[in-house]
Amino acid sequence: MRLIARLTALLLALSGTTFLALGATAGAAQAKDMNCDDFGSQSSAQSYFNNNGGGPNNNVDGLDSDGDGIACESNPCPCNYSTGGGGTPGGGGGAHPQPKKRHALTATVNRMGPARKLVLNGKVTTFKGGSLQVLRKAAGQGFKAYKKTRASSSTGAFSRPLAYVGSSKTCFKVVAPETKDYLRTEKFLGCFVRP
Repeated sequence: MRLIARLTALLLALSGTTFLALGATAGAAQAKDMNCDDFGSQSSAQSYFNNNGGGPNNNVDGLDSDGDGIACESNPCPCNYSTGGGGTPGGGGGAHPQPKKRHALTATVNRMGPARKLVLNGKVTTFKGGSLQVLRKAAGQGFKAYKKTRASSSTGAFSRPLAYVGSSKTCFKVVAPETKDYLRTEKFLGCFVRP
C-alpha cells in the first residue's frame, strides 16, 4: 500500500512539473510580438520596449512607428519618453557613466491677438533638432500626449500653436526626452481658460 502511495505522489509531482514547464513555455511565447493595444499606458509600453533592447535603432515588436525610440505614443498617459539604447537587452559593463543632467529647456505660453490664441515658444539648447512632446490636460483628466514640435537644429528654438479644450481649464507641459547625456526634462507651462 505504501508503494502505491509513493508512486502516486511521484506521478503527481512529475505531472505538476510538466504543467509548470508547459506554462513557462506558453508565457515565454506570449511575451513575444506585443502590440500597443497590449499596454494600458504609454509608460508601460516604453518600459517593455526599453527593457527588451528597444531604441531609435531597434524597433522591438514594431512598437515605435516613427523610429524616434518612443513606443506607442498614441497610448494614454502616464507617459515615459525615455529612449533605450537600441542594442541588446541587459548589455553594459565597463566604467560608470557620469550622472546625467537635465536639458536646458525654457518655454512659455503666450496669448496672442484679440481671440487670445495660445502659442508655445521655447528653446532647448541641449536637444537641437530634436522632437519635443507637448502634453495637455483638461476636464479632470490626466496629462495626455497632444502634439509634437521640433527644435531648430541651429538654435534649439521651437514654437507651436496650442488649443483650449472646450470652456474648461486646459493645462500644458512640454517634454524633452531622455538622451545619452541628458535626463527626461519636463516644463510645466501653466493652465488657461478660454476667454
